[in-house]
Amino acid sequence: MIARIWSGESPLWRLLLPLSWLYGLVSGAIRLSYKLGFKRAWRAPVPVVVVGNLTAGGNGKTPVVIWLVEKLQQRGVRVGVVSRGYGGKAAAYPLLLTPETT
Repeated sequence: MIARIWSGESPLWRLLLPLSWLYGLVSGAIRLSYKLGFKRAWRAPVPVVVVGNLTAGGNGKTPVVIWLVEKLQQRGVRVGVVSRGYGGKAAAYPLLLTPETT
């Protein structure tokens, strides 16, 4: 269904078009507020790499993260991974994983 809407084959795209204009207007205003100095970007105290996109699964994000962690560790970099986790059900978040975590 989403593919049909995206390609214009569904009448729903006419309903969604004004929403896309609104989204463009709001995101443009937010970008402008950063450019004009009304808002400031937050800078993390450590380097951060984000691996993700709008597509939910099946794009190979996990293998990329594993590869990247291994390469950075080979260079002596201490690495931490923050993940929402697929289907995870922890008693509380954030959950710190240790070798003893089950």
